[in-house]
Amino acid sequence: MPLQPSIVVTSPDSPEVLLVVKVQGSAADLGSAETELKVYMARMKCPAGMLVTPEQARFYRNHYTDYTPQTVEMIGECPTIDLLGAPEKVAEPYLESFVQEWLEDLSGGARRSWPSPVREAIEFSVLPMVAGSHVRAGGPRWRRAG
Repeated sequence: MPLQPSIVVTSPDSPEVLLVVKVQGSAADLGSAETELKVYMARMKCPAGMLVTPEQARFYRNHYTDYTPQTVEMIGECPTIDLLGAPEKVAEPYLESFVQEWLEDLSGGARRSWPSPVREAIEFSVLPMVAGSHVRAGGPRWRRAG
């Protein structure tokens, strides 16, 4: 199944996707979510990606050495609570909002100290993508009950 991005960061003057974020409510099927993210990044020629669950935040970089998902590498990982300060057991739609607000704060120039395992990933892959870009939801946030 193709990836439905949770959040996309696009260039202000083109529809080019600079950063794609997949937020997932649990780490239960992390392997297939990672594969979908990598396929999306390779297909869209997207330079950076994130996969966020309530437990972990992972950062990815596309090295453009090929046009396959194997060119996308995980470059950092940390507990989500250390990155966002979000509660550990937050529901997926709320986690999407936390991540989007964090990215919007970064694009607005907010700086803070980040967990050391992901500091380089944020400074060299995420910050350049969000600076002066549009951060927006990849789809609707509401969930139908029943």
